[in-house]
Parts: sequence; structure tokens; C-alpha cells
Amino acid sequence: LSEVTTRYLKHYFDLHGDILPADGLYTRIMNEVERPLIEETLRRMKGNQVRVAKILGINRNTLRRRIQDLNISLQELA
Repeated sequence: LSEVTTRYLKHYFDLHGDILPADGLYTRIMNEVERPLIEETLRRMKGNQVRVAKILGINRNTLRRRIQDLNISLQELA
């Protein structure tokens, strides 16, 4: 994952040349990674949020808030 991320970021910065990308790069990258991370883990754990929270190392309430904030549909993942 680290190698893929490094390659992507090098490419991303190369595309911008001498012009800096817009502010908020960290948030944009984290938003791109967080949703598939939660969705796939939920899918693999058949929607069991307690197990998903444990695997991800976050509190169950935090997981539930992130599911809601990211508009993740649990019906499609269980």
C-alpha cells in the first residue's frame, strides 16, 4: 500500500509541475482511502460492526459515525 501511495503521489505532483496542488491534499487522500477501507472490511466481516471496529482499531461508535458520515449503505455490504 505504501509503494502504491508513493507512486500515486509522485505522479500527482508531477502532473502539477511547478504549480502546487490545491490545499487540503491530506483530507482528499484520506477521504479516498477511508471509504473503501471501511466498506471492504464490512463486506468481509458480513456487516459485523464490532469485528470491523476491532480489526480497524477504532471504537465501535467511531465506526458508526464514519459509516454515517460517508453515507455507506450497510444493506449492500452484509
